[in-house]
Amino acid sequence: MAKVLLINSNRFKHPWPVIPFGLCYVAAALENIGKHNVRFLDLCFSANCENDIKNTIRSFVPDIIGISIRNIDDTGGYKVHFLLEDVKNDVIDNCKKEFAGPIVIGGPSVGISGIEMLEYFDLEYAVRGDGEVVMNEFANRVESRQSLEGLQGLIIRHGQKITQVNEPSRIQNLDLLPFPKPLHYLDLRQYRRTGSPLHIQTKRGCALRCSYCTYNRIEGKQYRLRNPKLIADEIEILINDTGINHIEFTDSIFNFPLSHAKEVLKEIISKKLDLRLHTMGLSPGAVDEELIDLMKDAGFNEVDIGAESACDTILESLSKNFKRADIVNTSNLLKKKKIPVTWFIMPGAISETRETVLETLNTIGSLASKWDLVFISTGIRVYSGAPISEELMKSDINCTTDNFLRPVKIEPAQISLQDIHAIAKSFSYRFPNFYFYEKEHIIPGGILIIGNFLLKMFHSRQPVWRLLILLRKIERVLGIVLVKRVIYELKTRSFKKKNIENKGFSLIRGK
Repeated sequence: MAKVLLINSNRFKHPWPVIPFGLCYVAAALENIGKHNVRFLDLCFSANCENDIKNTIRSFVPDIIGISIRNIDDTGGYKVHFLLEDVKNDVIDNCKKEFAGPIVIGGPSVGISGIEMLEYFDLEYAVRGDGEVVMNEFANRVESRQSLEGLQGLIIRHGQKITQVNEPSRIQNLDLLPFPKPLHYLDLRQYRRTGSPLHIQTKRGCALRCSYCTYNRIEGKQYRLRNPKLIADEIEILINDTGINHIEFTDSIFNFPLSHAKEVLKEIISKKLDLRLHTMGLSPGAVDEELIDLMKDAGFNEVDIGAESACDTILESLSKNFKRADIVNTSNLLKKKKIPVTWFIMPGAISETRETVLETLNTIGSLASKWDLVFISTGIRVYSGAPISEELMKSDINCTTDNFLRPVKIEPAQISLQDIHAIAKSFSYRFPNFYFYEKEHIIPGGILIIGNFLLKMFHSRQPVWRLLILLRKIERVLGIVLVKRVIYELKTRSFKKKNIENKGFSLIRGK
């Protein structure tokens, strides 16, 4: 029996702290399938990572350390924060100080850039794909001193050189995995205070081929569906164990295949549970009234829609499987059933123009309720393995020096990202519900805690982010928004003037 220390390295809390459910699945597999001894260290709210890591390693004395790495960066297209630098300084380097044994990294970001991350962190082992089986076999082999070569899902680096890149692990029958028990591994009190949801996957894999997306690389190109009844059973067990009834579906796209999504909802409805359901991915490409009715009956009190654009030309260039008319239809159905929406848009595709940007912003501005949230990520951040990365490499082999590990942004040919951002900013000053993936719009932890407390006190099923819109409306009435707008415009004019003087840029000023 190997002693395995699993560390959640994610400390990025935007839009809210994320419960490390993926690592809980790995922990459950290690304990229940491999019978290994597991210790869980969650650094999400750590005030001193160095001390927490040192104390845990010295008290537990692990044989193996597994580190889950969720994000490469904050996914913002305009101002990108490279999160791996924080992981290296706060987590990896401190583990190396205290532990000389095997350290293996895994998680969604490793599924994208595992080779590059091993080199960046100067580590030996990385897991790609489903970590449950790989980590279990990794622990078995370390315990019995067997070779790790040939282990599916494992990347191996020795002597500053990548020596093996095995195919990603894909578990075909997900129903065989044990249910995770987050309370067994985590202190959920701080997650409860901020209203963080529990996570459920109804499947893994994605058959779509959006040009900028890496879900195919992380989870595979084929859908691997879970049994709808088992999904409903897991939800029932989780809310009984934790007392949390806020559930988020974390599939790449919740409603593909549509028939499977409906069967899952029917099983959940049959449980007659009091739920607050949410999905991070509802595609307008597969929405009908029956689906929305089932979502409402099951307990959905909000949905996320990754529209990215509302212009057919741009949607086609992004290889989306829906059109503007589908977005309008989805919006109308959700409004009819009074389900709040968070819209995600991403102006900045290669073929973007001023006209297409305005079409998207005006369309979403008219479709979204004044109390729906609109998140704007200016520009497209290119990741390794995304279809668009392959196109960029063909046109310019020098477009990246580290195979897209660090931020590489697309610059549209007919409009600059700076001008796109300025246009979107002007909309955010007009619409209190328009938000950015930027530091100034990151939801403060205190606001989340207060908002979640108020919602519980008044037994409200409203999403907590509606309090943010309320605050923006108050700022507008008090004139704070006007002050922010003036400061932003002064800074923008100064920046443009400096660029014109120093670099001779030709800038077209928007009206």
